[in-house]
Amino acid sequence: MVALAASDAERLLHFVAEAEELGGEEPFTPSLLEQVDKLVPADEVYYQERDHVRQRVGYTARCPRDDPVGVPLLSYWEIAAEHPVCSRYNRGDFRALKLSDFLSLTQLRRSRIYAVWFRPAGIERELDVAIPSPPWHTKTLLFHRGQGRDFSERDRLMLDLLQPHLGRLWRAAQTRRRLRAAIAALESASEQDPRGLVVLASDGRIDFASPSAHRLIHEHFGPSPAHELPPALAHWLESGSPTLTRQLADRRITIDRSGDNLVLEETPVQLPLTPRERQILAWVARGKTNPEIAQILWIAPTTVRRHLENIYAKLGVRTRTAAASRLLGLLNDEGRQRPRPP
Repeated sequence: MVALAASDAERLLHFVAEAEELGGEEPFTPSLLEQVDKLVPADEVYYQERDHVRQRVGYTARCPRDDPVGVPLLSYWEIAAEHPVCSRYNRGDFRALKLSDFLSLTQLRRSRIYAVWFRPAGIERELDVAIPSPPWHTKTLLFHRGQGRDFSERDRLMLDLLQPHLGRLWRAAQTRRRLRAAIAALESASEQDPRGLVVLASDGRIDFASPSAHRLIHEHFGPSPAHELPPALAHWLESGSPTLTRQLADRRITIDRSGDNLVLEETPVQLPLTPRERQILAWVARGKTNPEIAQILWIAPTTVRRHLENIYAKLGVRTRTAAASRLLGLLNDEGRQRPRPP
């Protein structure tokens, strides 16, 4: 059994510690593959994703970055079934595998796949390692050498030990892509959206806030310096409570904390009126006088006046105009909350 030398173990650990900084929204860039090539030297290193349902090659990265001199004329899909390593990966065996595990160099040179695929590309030695994936979307690192020595068992062991970290790098890149898309959607969202998101920096300041979050914080907690939370919000965070609820007139805001993220949502508060009181207030908002409302509803003008007095008391207002404004504000909020028809 091959044992990893101390120097190789140190290089592997260093790569794992530094690799995520070399990645971006794509998992394996040419810069990262250059570092992989230092762990397992090869004439060229490829990373490739393949969609086996649509028979398309997806994201591809290569080291060295220059275009290969010799390229097979056939499509990969015409020889996929003949490639012994790919056939094994399609059956769920994701270990680091060499061509020489299946074919001697003499047998390879006599094969059709060598004539139509490997020889035009100048490849005689290949070592591959796959990121565990469903068979319809494969993710593979391929190490190629031309004429010369085969890959060693030390090279295989390096890739087998590296494989779990390759999967982590792929997932980290996927998360970065999704986060960028989510932030872009939030940044382009309407300021009047009843929901908002705040991402906090490590020092508790605002690292990112959607336009609607800026509006909601300003309306419910008042102005504050740029990138600073209002005092009431800062005190709530210090308390450790996961949820904050606050009401402003007929609007209520709820803030939930999840890690460094604050999710804000504003909802309208129903006016504490009876159906008849809402009906009368609706006619007041349309500019009708007490006698006109009495005639429309077939009730006495004194009854209209008595209902209005109850409405003023419940809403904490003194005039018809203020009461009508409360109703119109609620209706506007309900309109914003109501989903648009498809």
